[in-house]
Amino acid sequence: MIGILGGAGLAAAGVMLQGILKNPLASPYTLGIGSGAGFGAAIAITTGIGAIGGSFAIAGNAFLFALIPAVVIYLLVHYKDATPETMILAGIAMVYVFEAGVTLIQYFARPEDVEQIVFWTVGDLGRATGTQTVLVLIVLVVCLPLLYKMSWSLNAMLAGDQTAASLGVDVERKRIQIMGLASIITTVVISFTGSIAFVGLVAPHIGRIAVGTDHRYLLPGSCILGAVLVLGSDIVARTVLAPIIIPVGVITSLLGGPLFLYLVLKRRKSYW
Repeated sequence: MIGILGGAGLAAAGVMLQGILKNPLASPYTLGIGSGAGFGAAIAITTGIGAIGGSFAIAGNAFLFALIPAVVIYLLVHYKDATPETMILAGIAMVYVFEAGVTLIQYFARPEDVEQIVFWTVGDLGRATGTQTVLVLIVLVVCLPLLYKMSWSLNAMLAGDQTAASLGVDVERKRIQIMGLASIITTVVISFTGSIAFVGLVAPHIGRIAVGTDHRYLLPGSCILGAVLVLGSDIVARTVLAPIIIPVGVITSLLGGPLFLYLVLKRRKSYW
C-alpha cells in the first residue's frame, strides 16, 4: 500500500512541477525537497534529535527539512519574481548543499548509523507502518483533487503566462498553490519511505506518450504509472536476490535512468 500510494504521490508532484516550471527535468528532487528530507533524517539518525519524539523522530525531521527548499523557492517567487529557470537553479543549488551536509554527517557518524542513513537516502518501503500509510492516504485524498481542479489552469499556463492571464488565470497564485501542494505530497511520502528516485521524473514522461499533454488526463495517468513503477520495482527488489532485499530506490534508479534516457532519445517533438 505504501508503495502504491507513494508512487502515485511522487508522480503527481512530478507532473505538476514539470507543468508549472515548463521544464521536463523538473521533479521533487530537482527542487531539493528530497535532499532536504535526507539531511533532516541523517541528523535524527546520528544525534537522536528530532522535531518530534518517539517513532516519528526521523520522519518528523525529514518533513521539517524537506519544507526548507519549498519555502526558499516560494520566497524567491513572492519577493524576487523568480522565473521558472531561476527556481530550478535554486533547487539544484540546495541539492548540493544538503547532499554535502549528509556526506559530512556520514563521515563522522558511527558505522551502524551510516548504514541506516544509506538505506534511508535510497528509499525503503519496508519500514513504513500502518499509521504512516494511513497518513499518506489522507494527504493524497485531500491534495490530489485540489491539483486536479487546477489542471485546466495549468494547461492554459503551458501556452504562456500572458495567454493564461488573458484567460482569467492568476498565474503567480496558481503556480504557488501547485508548488505548495506538490511539496506537501512529496515531503509526506518521503518522510516515511525515504528518497525514491526517478519516479516523479520518469512517470510523467511515460504518461505524456500514453495520454498526451492535457493535464486532466495526464495527472491521473501519471499517478497510475508511478504506482506501478514503484510496486514493480519493489517486487524486483524483494525477489532478484532473495532472501536479500534491495532498497527499492536502487531499483527505481537502475530502471529509471536508462528508461528516461531512452524516452529522451526517442521523443523528437516538443514536450508541451
